Amino acid sequence: MSRRSPRAVPRNFPLSSIPLPAASPARSFRTPRLKTLAGISLIAIITLLLYAFYGHHVLLAAKNGAAEVTEILRDDNEPAVDVQRSFEEPDFALLSSRQPHEIGCDVPLDGEKAGPLIFLGIFSSAPSRKRRDLYRHVVLPDFPSDLFTVKFILGQQAPTTGLKPEERIAKASLAKDVEKEMAEFGDMVMLDIVDNIDDGKTHEYFKWVAHKFAGEGQVRGRPRFVMKADDDTYLVMPNIVSNFMDLDCSRNYYWGTSAGRSGYFDDYFRGLAYAISWPLVSWIGNADMPHAHVTKIEDARTGQWLRMLDKTTDPVTRFDLAWNMGDWNQLSVTVDTVALHWLKADEWVEEQVERIHNVWKLAGRPFEANNGVARHISIASGKRKPEAAAAEEQRQKEMGWDVKDNVVDM
Repeated sequence: MSRRSPRAVPRNFPLSSIPLPAASPARSFRTPRLKTLAGISLIAIITLLLYAFYGHHVLLAAKNGAAEVTEILRDDNEPAVDVQRSFEEPDFALLSSRQPHEIGCDVPLDGEKAGPLIFLGIFSSAPSRKRRDLYRHVVLPDFPSDLFTVKFILGQQAPTTGLKPEERIAKASLAKDVEKEMAEFGDMVMLDIVDNIDDGKTHEYFKWVAHKFAGEGQVRGRPRFVMKADDDTYLVMPNIVSNFMDLDCSRNYYWGTSAGRSGYFDDYFRGLAYAISWPLVSWIGNADMPHAHVTKIEDARTGQWLRMLDKTTDPVTRFDLAWNMGDWNQLSVTVDTVALHWLKADEWVEEQVERIHNVWKLAGRPFEANNGVARHISIASGKRKPEAAAAEEQRQKEMGWDVKDNVVDM
């Protein structure tokens, strides 16, 4: 088979009749389009250079004239994120998930599917066996089991990579001791996260509770409210009960104290002890948020999450107990007191428990679950700043600490 030849132009065809393409315009950076493309390219190059340089460094961000350290987070699956900026940006997982008003709360306090008034999670760590035993014997016997589910919240131990042999042996021994303790008392929760202070433990706690009691309708054991507390906080049981017993857990409640918090972050309650209602727990615990939105200053994170709610469909009622919750050496302790914090020494725990019981005894008030001080009374008296707290605030100011925007005095 012969190959076809290309079509030829007849010899007598006038070539001058064939239209020639127009000449291309001269390429110059004076052309608007090229100037734009060049500018975009330059910006992209600069951005990549900055990203490469700052990826493992610390940025200084000035706010109100003071230099604030803003760390850059690194995660294997996420780009570097400005931590300070992450406290101000919305979270898609929270905004797009089932909202609290759609979740509700149907928790009876008695009957076959009864649940506690409060699930109290006391943040602890593997080595703190002595502190847990102290609370088991001195503090927790006051808490009625039909109103409270109390658990010590722990995280996993860090990997032993790079440790000396004797350190690995010690860690393995501690892990076995914790397993025995968990089996013996049944009051500990081991979260699926390496134990930490500000690397996501709070969100992992809410996640565990939300998944543990998930389901439609009534779920046996589901709490009305979930509280997070430190293991150096003593909660005055009757006043805890009176603060929550009359509340409708299907509404959005945020309970705690702003007294003594940092003024750098927006509205949040201190981590010594705070609580939220079940719909908020389910909403937060089921949100698959990126690492940058669950870490760093975790108590401020909780306040940030709640600020993302639609104020029309999901308003949040905040109960600020102010100076009736706080460091034990700064408060004026009365029957209105709700929580004492900073009990670092074991003897301080015993002393303050005895102190509270004596105050109630002298006031002629039985220390019982149904005899707590009304919430509105504790809120009102908590607005008066004690002299010891005022002196401590002045000391912090002189040291240059950020103590602005704390609870307003009366």
